[in-house]
Amino acid sequence: MKGRRLFVLLVAVMAITGLVIAGCAPEEAAPPAEEEEEQAPEEEEEEAPAAPSDETFEWRMQMPFPTSFVMYEVGDMFTGFVNEMSGGRLVITNNAGGAIVDALKEMRAVHEGVLDCTLTGSHYHTSEIGLTGDLFNLYPAGTKPQEFAVWYYEGGGEALHQKMYDRKNLNVKADLGMFTAAELFGWFADPVTSMDDFKGMKFRTAGIWGEMLNEAGAAVVTMPGGEIYESMQRGVIDAFEFSTPGVDVSAGFQELGAYVHGPGIHAPQSAFEFLVNKDQWNALPDDLKAIVDHACEATVIRSLAMVDWADTQGIKTLRDYGTDFVYLPEDVQKGIVEIANAKYDELAAEDEFFAEVLESHRMFLIDYRDFKSFAQPDPNIMTWNP
Repeated sequence: MKGRRLFVLLVAVMAITGLVIAGCAPEEAAPPAEEEEEQAPEEEEEEAPAAPSDETFEWRMQMPFPTSFVMYEVGDMFTGFVNEMSGGRLVITNNAGGAIVDALKEMRAVHEGVLDCTLTGSHYHTSEIGLTGDLFNLYPAGTKPQEFAVWYYEGGGEALHQKMYDRKNLNVKADLGMFTAAELFGWFADPVTSMDDFKGMKFRTAGIWGEMLNEAGAAVVTMPGGEIYESMQRGVIDAFEFSTPGVDVSAGFQELGAYVHGPGIHAPQSAFEFLVNKDQWNALPDDLKAIVDHACEATVIRSLAMVDWADTQGIKTLRDYGTDFVYLPEDVQKGIVEIANAKYDELAAEDEFFAEVLESHRMFLIDYRDFKSFAQPDPNIMTWNP
């Protein structure tokens, strides 16, 4: 019995020893793996948009107006938009007329690089770009602000605007920059009741409207705005036109005792332009170019609101002062439209580019006014009168 137990114990010890030896033995090598298929190269990740450059730019701008004019305030608003939206990477400093170059010489100064940019009117430099400039600003018997904006942004006007400068090899990039609504027709020593009243009238104005008045029999006188008040007071001139109601009030013209006339059919709108030196423009990165373009668009609508509000207050001031208002008879307005279009046809026959812009305007207005005359309610019908 004792021998049997010894035998069982011996077998158990041998079994345990075998297990220990097996556990310490090295693992059997894995069978060789089949050759892995060649992996396709990983697709390159798209590059993240480049971060805005830290480079900063400083531009000098001059407008042809004194700081007291609402149009100058619009210029400050525009530069403020750019400075703020760019986070200070593009800083435009505004200056009044005459601060850096002579007033009304801003476009030439931008072309030459003396100024980096300007917010001005194309009618101020028609001697260099041709009378087509009047079709982009003032435009006697022409477009209202909203009409001009639709034509400019959607009807081909923007490309024609740039072409007006490129065809003269002027080193400027052009954009629409500011709007005002219709000007006052003018201030007159005596009321205008017929087209005959213009004959022999010493009328202060300029540009293409001056040429039209000359053909109506007036004696057009050109003089700076600062000389108007005294010249009218002394009888050197019989009549003058200057600007919108808010601006005319700020000049004190109501004190002259003259008759103020409307509507401003000689200037249904003023579409001022933003001009920048092309070299300076090309030096900007794309994001700053976009900021300038969109700041122009924002200023266009905000300027119209700002100036319209100032003009609303200006008309109230004139009425409170006791100014005599004269509404031009319909036959006088039609007479001006006839003279204007006859002049346009004459200029179009002489200037191919003038004809191109004029045709673009006219064809656009036929369709646009057809739509508006049917779809847009008459504001006079909708006006509440207490």
